[in-house]
Amino acid sequence: MNYERTIYSVNDINQYVKSVLSQDAGLKYILVKGEISNFKNGAAGHLYFSLKDDKSLIGAVMFSSSAQRLNFVPKNGDEVIVLASLDVYAVKGTYQLLCYEMEQVGAGAILIELEKLKKKLQSEGLFDASRKREINIYPSSIGVITAPNSAAIKDILTNIKRRYPIADIYVFYCSVQGDNAVKEILKAFEESQKYPLDTLIIGRGGGSSEDLSAFNDEKIVRAVANSRMPVISAVGHEIDTTLVDYVADKRASTPTGAAELATVDRREIEQEFENHLENMKMAIVEKLNDMRENIIDTSEELKDVLNDKLTYLKQEIKWRKEQLTALNPTSILNRGYSITMDQNGQVVDDVSKVKPDEKITTIVRNGRIISTVNQSEEVENERNKN
Repeated sequence: MNYERTIYSVNDINQYVKSVLSQDAGLKYILVKGEISNFKNGAAGHLYFSLKDDKSLIGAVMFSSSAQRLNFVPKNGDEVIVLASLDVYAVKGTYQLLCYEMEQVGAGAILIELEKLKKKLQSEGLFDASRKREINIYPSSIGVITAPNSAAIKDILTNIKRRYPIADIYVFYCSVQGDNAVKEILKAFEESQKYPLDTLIIGRGGGSSEDLSAFNDEKIVRAVANSRMPVISAVGHEIDTTLVDYVADKRASTPTGAAELATVDRREIEQEFENHLENMKMAIVEKLNDMRENIIDTSEELKDVLNDKLTYLKQEIKWRKEQLTALNPTSILNRGYSITMDQNGQVVDDVSKVKPDEKITTIVRNGRIISTVNQSEEVENERNKN
């Protein structure tokens, strides 16, 4: 830079372009027809939106002084004609339509076509609840279709790894908006079908209806409907709805929400394990208490049985003892009986066993009597009588 030149600031350039456009009579008070999208109500009553057709889009603003004269409430999808001038928003260096009046023409052609496609797919049953599959929240592998280096992929990966780090994650990158988006999304989807995935997430961050238009494409919707594995859609934010949302097995309001739908939180698993462990401990303690009580009860029963048996045995011993005592010769002698033995010491239990002049010994309670047999007589008893 060895030569002299004028150096302009960014604002100088923007203000210059603004002045050039403002001086062009052909760009003042022009009528522009298009479909409203990205509609927003400003806090001060200003209206911010875009006008689009099937090829282009331009930003627009209608200040509150003009907006309050409208006889209808604008919304996304309305086809309108505006009276406007082309203006430059110098702060951002963007040009836009400064609208003074707005006339409603009808629903935008793009919205009409979208609604027709929605009804067609719905009539085929692609949105039926009966087609929805359950999501395995204990997955071995999860697939993700989204744009590279996007906030969406960061949110999904971060939350899956935080919640369920043992799952394998396969990422299939593609454009999610623009002219090549449909082609790239389809290619990524076809690639994903080659893997043994438990769940497939298709997602991106929020954006305008134009940004999300690829997810309204019939080919993509049908591909999702025929997916080998359950699909979770996470396209845009809560207020954004695409046809992919209707055909997916589950719809998440955000990419983070998709990660939560696809997995169980490991903290829930840990808590469940702790609960099961605590229940097992309580069951074991309860079982041990039952066993202890059973042992105590059985022990008491055994004691009672043993005591009864001992009492019976004691009675039996006492009875046997009394029997033995009754049969004891000494007891017989004590009752006044005596025992006679011959000279050979044999008990004389028959008179025929002794003869006259034979010595016999008679044992009584307190001694012996030695005598000589003079005579023996046999007495006829009852047995002999019979």
